[in-house]
Amino acid sequence: PLKLVSRTPAAGVDPTLLAAYQAFSRGDDAAAQKQYRQVLQADVRSIDALLGMAAIALRQGRYADARGWYQKVLEIEPKNSTALSALANTQIGNDATDANSAASDFSATESRIKNLLAQQPEAASLHAALGNLYAAQNQWPLAQAAYFNASRFAPNISDYAFNLAVSLDQLGKSELALAQYQRALSLLNSAGASNLDRAQLEARIQALQH
Repeated sequence: PLKLVSRTPAAGVDPTLLAAYQAFSRGDDAAAQKQYRQVLQADVRSIDALLGMAAIALRQGRYADARGWYQKVLEIEPKNSTALSALANTQIGNDATDANSAASDFSATESRIKNLLAQQPEAASLHAALGNLYAAQNQWPLAQAAYFNASRFAPNISDYAFNLAVSLDQLGKSELALAQYQRALSLLNSAGASNLDRAQLEARIQALQH
């Protein structure tokens, strides 16, 4: 239920990059990957192409590859919140077999996000990234606090309201969760652009209302 929003290329971007994004959006990973690689051949530092390659790897369950692409993004833009948030989320599918390594990855990511939050305390995407990290570890009280901050600083983002609702739901706070699910649905209706599954969201609202 904790989905990240993919960054949409702005108008006027490289047509190859736009074609790659469109291919990714319709689920044609092979075409998207080929076009993202073409962009990277021309500009190895293209953030959107690197994020695209990471998103493909993530969708295919190649978590180690995805983390590698996101790390490349952070080498270029150390404060890129999309990459930080995604790295936090890949902890869910962490394929590391060494428990100590997984714990080390978690601590390093947590530390990096907290350091950035010290510099940008109102950065909603960073609070959301921290929430994703805690949710992946089933640390729901901490996740709920982080998602609350994300939603507080970006009250019009339906995904943040939804993630806050999920965390409240996990903590057994049904009435509060219902209010946030309803808010997420309202924001979805007004904004439209979101990765939320409307049917799933409406079904959960109905379940909590009965």
